[in-house]
Amino acid sequence: MKKKITALFLCVALAAIAIVGASLAYFTDTDNETNTFAVGNVKIDLIEQERGENGLQPFTQNKKLSPIVGSAQGEKDELGMPTAKNYVDKMVTVQNTGSEKAYIRAYFAIPAALDDGYETFNAGMNVLHFNFGNKVVDGNITSTEGVEWNWMHDGKWNYFETTMDGIKYNVYFADYYQAVEAGATTEQLVQGVYLDKSVDFGKDGKCYAFGKEVTLDEGWDWSSVSCPVFAVACQAEGFDSAAEAMDAAFGANYNPWGGTATNWQ
Repeated sequence: MKKKITALFLCVALAAIAIVGASLAYFTDTDNETNTFAVGNVKIDLIEQERGENGLQPFTQNKKLSPIVGSAQGEKDELGMPTAKNYVDKMVTVQNTGSEKAYIRAYFAIPAALDDGYETFNAGMNVLHFNFGNKVVDGNITSTEGVEWNWMHDGKWNYFETTMDGIKYNVYFADYYQAVEAGATTEQLVQGVYLDKSVDFGKDGKCYAFGKEVTLDEGWDWSSVSCPVFAVACQAEGFDSAAEAMDAAFGANYNPWGGTATNWQ
């Protein structure tokens, strides 16, 4: 799904993810915010796509999300996408639709109950997984992790924790490795999402993964679990790096969803 953002410097998109037997929905926030530090004609679109019969197509709503069958790191198709069953395409890119070169940063938030978190981070223990995007170079598929999108610094994830609508989230964010020319589009930030194969609902109606109950925040609704994606952009002119530009435009330790953020890395 592609949505034109008319406000300067800011684009918001939410991808709502539900667990076994429910729906996977996508929607965009109608309250587009404007960065008050905006200078120049900087605009961005956040784009999500999936595989279709004739190549890529806009991401569609109301999908089922079930535990993966096979491996997301296993066999790939000609697009570099996993062929494992129950893998959900979510190819996220950001396009600079303005007239000025811009630095771009993107945030991906995962409910803390479904993510192992920073302190003890082990991707193999995540209930909900996401794959980094791919890039095709001379016919070869190349992972973009730490290449086009810089997810880490000094060996640590760009990470913080926050709460939205009473649900705790672990937020990972990345800067695009270079300023994006007007009209250009980034490589993929995220390629897709999937539930761990260990996820199961017991006869008691509770969810289990890795042999233990998944403890949820109060008020959790399994049919509307969301993983927000948020992108921001700032003019490149006058800055030497995305990090410098973002700190100047939005302030250090910027939380795009507002509220209190903790455990910054």
